[in-house]
Amino acid sequence: MAQIKTLADLQALKKVAHEKMDTRIKGNTSGLPQIRIAMATVGIAAGAKEIFDYFLEQADAEGLNVVVTQTGVIKDGNCQPVVVELALTEGECQVFENVDKKKADEILDMLKH
Repeated sequence: MAQIKTLADLQALKKVAHEKMDTRIKGNTSGLPQIRIAMATVGIAAGAKEIFDYFLEQADAEGLNVVVTQTGVIKDGNCQPVVVELALTEGECQVFENVDKKKADEILDMLKH
């Protein structure tokens, strides 16, 4: 992160932080691709929290405008370690099973095109 030297730098940083909160916390998600990570008990035990954090970090680092959220069980719950659902548009979803960091990168690459 760039060093904050002026009040204008601080205000710009605040604006960016508020925009991210609008998307992630307030649910302002209309029209954005969504990555939903299965984080029921089984998913968390299988490493879903690490993958959730990885998606957030990489989406921020690459400047992707995407919503990363957690959800309960996706599919039947036996597809662990981590199950991720990618919704590019309303009604269009893809489910990925056994997601690790390498597969997470592949999913994020799909959003760049």
